[in-house]
Amino acid sequence: MKPPILEENKCSIVIAKYSTGHVMKKDLTIFLSGENEQDVFQVFDNLNTAKEFALQLIKSNPEFECSILNHDGVHIVTFDIKGKR
Repeated sequence: MKPPILEENKCSIVIAKYSTGHVMKKDLTIFLSGENEQDVFQVFDNLNTAKEFALQLIKSNPEFECSILNHDGVHIVTFDIKGKR
């Protein structure tokens, strides 16, 4: 799965099930091989907005983890119920 290449300073988030690592679609259902990969990545204008979204999602749904990728698709940080990693 290839993350989107974005304009500079934009970020994308991938959500996964914390206990299994299964990648989730934007609607929090499991992504299955062969489905549209664009249903996985959520795009944000900057790192702060992406981080706020991730932390709020985990607060309300602790069974998930969120990985933030930069505009080149490189991993920046992952957040889960235990914090930042």
